[in-house]
Amino acid sequence: MTFCLQAGLMFRRGERTLELTRELPDGKLALEDCVTRRQVLFDKAELLKQVWSGRLNLLNQGAAAPSEARAAAPSIQTLAALKPAARQELERRLAYLKGIDQAHISLGQRPQIAQVIDTVAARLGDSRKPSTSAVMRWARQLHAAQGYAGAVVDKRATRKAGRRISPIMEQIVAKALRQVYLTRARNSLVHTLAAIHAEAAKKVRAGQLSQDDARMSLATLSRRVADVDRYRVIEARHGAARARMVCRTSMDGGAAEYPLQRVEVDHTPLNWVVVCDRTGLPLGRPTLTALVDAFSNYVLGFYVSFYGSGLTSVAGALRCAVQAKDDMTKGLSLSNRWLAEGIPDRLVLDNGLEFHSPVFQLMGWELGMDFTYCRVRTPWLKPHVERFFSTLDTLTLAKGRIHKRMANVVEIDPVDGAAVMFSDFVKGIVQFVVDVHPFQINQRKLARPHDLFMEGIQRRPPVHYPPDLEALRLTYALSATRTVGPGGVELAGLPYGGPELLDMRKCHGERFKALIKWDPDDMSRIWVQDPKSKQWVASSCRWHAYADGLSSIQHRTIRRFARQELKNCNAVEYLEQARLRLHEHWTDATAWKTRADRKLAAVMTGYTSARVLGSYDVKATPGGGSTPLPEPPPPLCEEDFEAVVLKGVGSWRAM
Repeated sequence: MTFCLQAGLMFRRGERTLELTRELPDGKLALEDCVTRRQVLFDKAELLKQVWSGRLNLLNQGAAAPSEARAAAPSIQTLAALKPAARQELERRLAYLKGIDQAHISLGQRPQIAQVIDTVAARLGDSRKPSTSAVMRWARQLHAAQGYAGAVVDKRATRKAGRRISPIMEQIVAKALRQVYLTRARNSLVHTLAAIHAEAAKKVRAGQLSQDDARMSLATLSRRVADVDRYRVIEARHGAARARMVCRTSMDGGAAEYPLQRVEVDHTPLNWVVVCDRTGLPLGRPTLTALVDAFSNYVLGFYVSFYGSGLTSVAGALRCAVQAKDDMTKGLSLSNRWLAEGIPDRLVLDNGLEFHSPVFQLMGWELGMDFTYCRVRTPWLKPHVERFFSTLDTLTLAKGRIHKRMANVVEIDPVDGAAVMFSDFVKGIVQFVVDVHPFQINQRKLARPHDLFMEGIQRRPPVHYPPDLEALRLTYALSATRTVGPGGVELAGLPYGGPELLDMRKCHGERFKALIKWDPDDMSRIWVQDPKSKQWVASSCRWHAYADGLSSIQHRTIRRFARQELKNCNAVEYLEQARLRLHEHWTDATAWKTRADRKLAAVMTGYTSARVLGSYDVKATPGGGSTPLPEPPPPLCEEDFEAVVLKGVGSWRAM
């Protein structure tokens, strides 16, 4: 069916629908995206070329593409692989069909076709002319394949010859292969052939097999083993894991057709030791978590940390991939924009524990993503992220680099050679991801990831964004149950709470249990859930100067360091000894006879707090000097104490 380039003509390019709106004065055609109304200009020749090549599909048109009609033809060998006799037979059949076509005879006119067959046979000198029914069958096959000559090739030319072996010998060979060769014993073909000859000799002596039929060569047995599925042979002799590795393939039918359709996620330890920006001490090898687009091999986001492969790393990389990157990279000297943004349609994952966690499932539900889990020990099912990790080894950062150990080679300690700061290292990774890796030419596709991603953006549906990043953080945040009291909430020694918790305290009392959540990358605030309404309320840390920008790992490290410092100075032992000394003091101070005796002794000696605290040591004089006060009286012994008491009692009676 023909078509006309007129306004309103609809095209389909990938997942986008384009509409022809107008023809410009310079001869170009203007097409608009039906969703975003973004205008795309095409030359008329370029538009027709894309329609005929199948890159642009006409909508509401019934014409079939030439490739579809060719695919409907019978599957045969390539015509160039036919033997000379088969080629001559094909040429003979095409000559009869060409004669019918030149005579303008329809397929239903049998008498006229018979006359054409006689004429063509006389011209070719064909002594065995075909029947009318055979020629009509050839014509129908050629018409169904839309003129493809391979549809009328003689089927005998492609037929595979059967085995010339007796049924009894066939049973012996099959049994020997199953019980001798295809086992974990890994017996050789020579040993298997000897077992076959021994079993065949028994059949010959029993008269069930002739001497000629019992013969078999090693080459024949090798061809018979080659006919067995290669995967089954390796699986029987070496195991299923080895068979999957040797016969591996990534052609699982899940190739991406546009950006963000399939995104591969994985972790890897980086081969460098980095230095702390604050202390200048080597921190060790960081772990990189990356998301790579399977369509273009473009890096969508990454996360560098020292946590290892965990849920926090995956959440950080996913948060980086979803966000727009302009604000994130405006302080860096980059030559290109980081184009990736939006929620992926599907994540291709391995079987790490973090990918099977319930929290990760909640993240997928929150963002509307699907998950595809690869089989164990099949890294070739996510080749793009694995290839990206391998390209990191081409970075020219030599200091602090970790090398694989080699025999008879002097090893250099990477900790001693570490020289790059962690912040500079992350900036270098960003520069590699944005300015270097997207412009490496893929030798298989002869295209660059940047160009493929730009082209794919124009023909994919608009990307989706999460309605609120706060909801995403709340999804992957860690959770625990804590007590909300007058002082708020205490988490790992940090106080949280403010006016936002007053309504909860009025509703649930002075103290109540509540579920809290916190982002391990930001301890400046937490979320407290109302036990009744199940609503989340954000509450900031009251130690603002300490908690701003503080991660959970940093906080635990600081507390561990402070606890170790206190332990090194024997703070706990000192406190225990001080408490014991205070207890002994109270015990000795209260060891008197009676209460009246203790009070009377205090009155008689004139003890006051001023004397205990030492204010009686000096006394100011009118001249500005000072004279020492007399020493306090010595403590009374028991006899003196009784005399003082009796004297005091007598004086009191005399009054």
